[in-house]
Amino acid sequence: MKPVGRLPAVVALGSLFNPLNSSMISVALAHVEAEFRVGIAAVTWLAAGFYLVGIMVPPLMGTLADRFGPRPVFCAGLVTMAVTGVLAALAPSFAVLVAVRLLQAFGSCATLPAGMAIVQAVMPGEDGRPPPRVIATISMVLTASAAAGPVLGGFLVALWGWRAIFLVNVPLAILALMVALRRLPEVRADGPREAALPRLSGGLLATCGQFALGNVVFYVAFFAVPLWAQSAAGLPAHVAGLLVLPLAGLGIVVTPLAVTLARRAGMRAVLVSGSALLLAGSCAMLAARTVWPVLLAAALLGMSAAFTQFALNSLVFVHADRRDTGAAVGLFQASRYVGAGTASVLLGVLFDRAGLGGGAWLMAGASAVVLAGAVLLPVKRPGAATGGDRSGP
Repeated sequence: MKPVGRLPAVVALGSLFNPLNSSMISVALAHVEAEFRVGIAAVTWLAAGFYLVGIMVPPLMGTLADRFGPRPVFCAGLVTMAVTGVLAALAPSFAVLVAVRLLQAFGSCATLPAGMAIVQAVMPGEDGRPPPRVIATISMVLTASAAAGPVLGGFLVALWGWRAIFLVNVPLAILALMVALRRLPEVRADGPREAALPRLSGGLLATCGQFALGNVVFYVAFFAVPLWAQSAAGLPAHVAGLLVLPLAGLGIVVTPLAVTLARRAGMRAVLVSGSALLLAGSCAMLAARTVWPVLLAAALLGMSAAFTQFALNSLVFVHADRRDTGAAVGLFQASRYVGAGTASVLLGVLFDRAGLGGGAWLMAGASAVVLAGAVLLPVKRPGAATGGDRSGP
């Protein structure tokens, strides 16, 4: 295998920390609150603060990668993850833990924009985007790591306590850094630019908005299902985390099907199919009262995530200026946390310990809007030839 052939795997390995840590915390909040006795409202800052940084920082990290080179930005993010993993595990107070958690979020936001800027420079493809298999590989890892967070976190908390969910980042970050230093190529930065800020097209903003709204649904499920399982069904943390396992496993299995559908029917078909699955999963969650219907809903949402993550990630490169790849991917990454933060705030108001009711209604309503957006979202560059869907592989 040529070194460039390993590049998607290297970028994916370095980029999994952000989605993994964004969702892994969900099964640890109750344990952190019990140890520090700070109250539920305070302990949710471990999630909300991470999302706030995730909204503000990725475009900045992407811009730095575009201006000064993506490789050092990528590696700096991994160093930050290793250091904060140790500091969080040793945190003597809740205030220190929150501060370290914010720094952890800062580091985790650096790798994806920088990594995709390297991919775009080294592996250019048609219509301004990398080859579909590259986007699919990275999308699978991002979707699976986010969905696997509650599962992994549940087992870590059950075996070694909540501090283990931070400490697990240390060996993973060291491994990713060693691989990155060996495999990531140097990519020359563009240098001085006429415009200080990246140029954002309407198509790019619409793509990011669609991704944000889809993540409202995705993260409501992430948080509502483990909370419901522990409070209403009386399940332990590691079993509650397993209920979202279909979100992880199906994200890996179904992504190649999304690539095939895009090749045969175009990216519009992938978007609409993913949005329809999102709505179906949300409606199934509305009717769920026991574990098995919840698993069915999670399976539908997992398939949806595979389709939509691949499609929308591909469209970022269609609508972004090549010189602003890092900033565009950073904005796309930030839109994930616009959705996640919105979900966490709304779920705090709507969650019913006796059932999934309010959260499931929110999911269904947001999914309907996402389906409408999938029909209207631009899938090719302005001025592109109309004789076909240029966004297809």
